[in-house]
Formats: sequence, C-alpha cells, structure tokens
Amino acid sequence: METSNNEYYSFQVNLQGMISLLSEHLYSNPNTFIRELLQNAVDAIAALRQLDEGLEGTIRIELPAPAEGQPAFSFQDNGIGLKEDEIHQFLSVIGESSKRKNAEDARLFIGKFGIGLLSCFVVSEAITIETRSAFDTNGFRWSAFNDGRYQIDPVEALPIGTRVYLTPKKNYAHLFRPENFIPQIRFYGDALPEKITVVANGEEKLINPEPPVWLNPDANRHALLQAGKEVFQLAFLDAVPFQTESGKCTGVLYLLPYKAQFSVKQHHRIYLKRMFLGEADNGLLPSWAFFVKMIVNSNALSATASRESLMQNDQLRNTRKEIGDTLKSYLKNIHNIDPQVYQKIMQTHFLHLKAMAAEDDEFLRLILDDLPFETNKGLRTFKNIREQYPVIYYCADYEEFKQVQRIAEFQGVLVLNVAYTFEEELLKKIKGIHRELNIREMSSAKLLDTFVNISTEEAERYRPFMKKMMAFARALHCTVSLKYFEPRDTPAIFTRADEDFAEATIKKLKASDNPFANALGSLQQQPELLNQFCLNMNNELVQHMLTLDEDYMLQAITEVLYVQALLMGKYPVNEKQMNLFNSALHSLLVMGMKNFIQI
Repeated sequence: METSNNEYYSFQVNLQGMISLLSEHLYSNPNTFIRELLQNAVDAIAALRQLDEGLEGTIRIELPAPAEGQPAFSFQDNGIGLKEDEIHQFLSVIGESSKRKNAEDARLFIGKFGIGLLSCFVVSEAITIETRSAFDTNGFRWSAFNDGRYQIDPVEALPIGTRVYLTPKKNYAHLFRPENFIPQIRFYGDALPEKITVVANGEEKLINPEPPVWLNPDANRHALLQAGKEVFQLAFLDAVPFQTESGKCTGVLYLLPYKAQFSVKQHHRIYLKRMFLGEADNGLLPSWAFFVKMIVNSNALSATASRESLMQNDQLRNTRKEIGDTLKSYLKNIHNIDPQVYQKIMQTHFLHLKAMAAEDDEFLRLILDDLPFETNKGLRTFKNIREQYPVIYYCADYEEFKQVQRIAEFQGVLVLNVAYTFEEELLKKIKGIHRELNIREMSSAKLLDTFVNISTEEAERYRPFMKKMMAFARALHCTVSLKYFEPRDTPAIFTRADEDFAEATIKKLKASDNPFANALGSLQQQPELLNQFCLNMNNELVQHMLTLDEDYMLQAITEVLYVQALLMGKYPVNEKQMNLFNSALHSLLVMGMKNFIQI
C-alpha cells in the first residue's frame, strides 16, 4: 500500500446537480422558495431586533410587470443585512449558515441549515441580492448564476437590510403571477408578526393585518370555531385551545364533525416560530387522536433540513404527551360543562374514545357508561347493557358474531361485537375494573349451551332416529344433537368445534414457523374434535323427519339441511359440499315426482 503524501483536497460541488437534488428530493414543491425567502427575512429581522428592541419588522414584495432588462420579482426586508465577508461565507458556501452559532441562535431563528437560498435556483435562472449590514456603511450586490458563478460589487446608498431579485425560469413564470403568488405568501406567512406587503399591478396588499385568532389566549370558543372553519372549511364539533411547556407550543385542537378512519391521516397547520411548516402532524398528536385537526405554533421544536417537518426527539415526544393530556382533560370535563357537545362527541367518535380508554383506566371509568357497543340487538350504551342483562356475552371475531347474532337474539341473549381495534382489550379492562359483572366470551359452539335439551324420555324415544343421523353425520365430520331453540323457522344450525388451548397454541406456533411446534404436536394425543349439527325440535320439518322410515329420503334431507345451515352461519361452502347439496336436492325432487305419479 502506498504511503500518503499528506496533501489534502477540497470537495467540489456541482451546483446544477445540487439544484436537481433539491427540486426532486428535498423540497416537496417549487413554491418552497417563498417559504425560504420569508424565513431568511424573519431571521434577519430577529437578529437586528437583538440590537434594536423597538424595531418594527417589514417585508415588501414587488411583482411588477416584467420589463426588458428588469428583474421580474423582488423581496425586501429591513433585517440585519450582510457584510462583504459574510456574503462570501454565507451566500456562497452551500451548507453554511449565519444562524448556527449557539443555542440562543437556535432559539431565535427559524432556519439553520444554510441551503434555503438554493430553493430559489429551482425556479430562477439567476439571483441578485443587494444587502447592507447594520455594522457597515457600505452596501454590496451579489449576483449568482445557476452554473455556479457569482460576483460581488459595491453599491452606494443602500438602506440597512436585504433585497432579493429573481429572474424566473420560463416554466416557473406562472408562480410569480399575483393570482398564484399572493395565496402562497398568505399560506406561508399569515401568522408571522412582521408586516408583509405585496405590490402587484400598482396596488399594495397587506397579507397579515392582524395576528391569527388561534394565537390569542383570550379568544372565545365561537371565535376559535370560526377560525377553524375558515382554515379547514369545516364546522367542527368543538375547539380546544392548548399550550405546552415542552416545545413552547400554542394552538387549538378541533374535533371533527364526522367519523374518521384510524388509517386516514388528517391535514393540520403546523407552524414553527409562526412560520408555516407543513400539514402532517409530525408525531405531535398521540396515535389515538385521529378525530382531531390541529393548528399549532412551536417556538422551541426543531425542523428537519427541508424545513417541512419536525425532528423526532425527546422534546417532541414530551410535547405529544402534553397535548394528549390536554385532550383527555377536556374530554373528562366537557361532560359537565356542555353535555350536548359531549353526546355529539360520544356518538361520532366512540371508537377513538375507546382507544383512549384502553390506555387510561381513569378515563375509562369516567366515560364507560356512555360508551356505545355494537350488539345483536343494535347499538347500546354500556350502562343499558349492564342494567338489562345479568350475563354479558361477547364475540372477539366478527365472523363468529355474524354467525351467532340472529340465533342469540331469539334466545334472549345479548352478544357484543368487540372485533374492532381496541375493543377486546377494552372489555378485558372492564372485567378487571368491574369484577361484579358477569362477562363471558361467546361462540357459535357455546351458544348451544343456551338451548333447551330434550327430555330423558324423548332421548329414549328417538334413539333409533339418532343412530341413523349419527351415521349420516359421520361422513360430514359432525356430531348431531336435538334441542329446542328459537326461531322456529330455523330447522338446524351448524357450529364449528371449539379448539382447546393446547391445539390453538400449537397452531399459532406453526404459523410463526416455531421449531417446537411439530414436537409439541407429536406429543398431543387427543380425540378428533367434531363440529356440531343441531336440529331444532321446534321446527315443523324436523318433527316430520322424526317420523320418516325411508332412510334414503332422511339422508337427502339431512344433507340439504347441513349445507343450508352452513350458509345461514356464514361459513364458506366448498365445491364438495355444493355437489352434496345438489345431489341431495336432486334425490328429493326425483322421489317427490315418483310419489306424485303413483298418486
């Protein structure tokens, strides 16, 4: 291996390549240059305000009609400006920033990565910056081109501050038209304290004449709801103002007026030091808070390099906890403050409230009686359920619930459907809190236990019939029983056998490719579990079956009822079972035709 000659070289940067990288990967849309210019202006004003506390920051943007030899766009601020050496250091070195010197800078300034100005090259052929530092009597003009060249010239009689001129690329010229530009500058800068003025077609427009209502700690509920309606175009159920110590956040949580899916991501308005950052919540909201939209400003959280999202760190996680606690506190108190709003929230967002209650025992105790549950008798509150039914049955599987709901209703049994996310876990918590309640899991097989058995005398009388039925059912992998149940128009029901704990465990191990599964399975010596085929003694057809002497006909009827029971129980029917059904039905039709001819 050759030895080093101790000579070092500098990395070279291809500016065109950097611009392509920014436009395709870092910045989500070309309008980002508006945000970057705003952030640089606001930070420059904040820096000068450290020297002059009474400074009134102003940002002036001109959109004149393009003229030959004249820039089409200018962006001016009365901030601290730059000296000549700072121009070389901060404008001409990618990644260098005047705002990363210490912790105090991080607190005061929005940007800090030193790449924001490159976003202007995404939309502009050239950038010209005229600037004069508050520490210098001379001004300078920095002219840069997207091929990597730049030059600096002295300029006399410049005011303190900075003015940026852009020469738009042809394919981005539409971004600088007033009808497109003004909505974007308002979108990014509506919450900024500095006055932003846009001059277009000879007219001046003040973009942010008043601070946003949602930043006012004294704003009333009506004003906050109106502000939310203007921002999100929605009439919300309620508005919850909040402040956090971690992240120094101020904002409002808006409760959606419609049911929200757990998987749907809501659009929010996230600001950093009053500059719009993005619409994703960035993890500021707890995972269960799908039913709120949020407007929030943070004065202490940190942004990523693209300045379109927040950095994930302990400070953000602590902020999320504070916001979650605020929302829980509101929901705990709104019951007494405004019962009407509380009921609307409960009716609309009960699934999300259940998700919250599954994490918080205190909150669960508070709202439990008002929580609605889907049952075989419709949607009912838990208070109604516990007061009306001594035994509360539940199904944790939706297919199982569909199979038992109709029969259970006729038996006078209430069954809860807890197949949705969080609900089974929630019901287990309820069992732990209210041990006096009789809460049991229900399945189609366990439903048979609620039916009325035939008497000892009937069992003896129908022994020959049951012997034939057992022979027919053996081929169907079933065991047969006779019971009385409702509704009368249901001749038979089919239920799958319940697996015992050991068999269920082995199945789970096999599904996860656990090497011990086969060994455990080989040790297990159990009789085959048979499905249940139960005939309804209240049904007229079953009563006629008990009197039949023709085994061929009895078998055909049994096979038809078996497949019918599968269909009624929402079980899948395979090709073999459908062929059995068709063959049995054909036999019954042929026998019926023969009897008709003989008559």
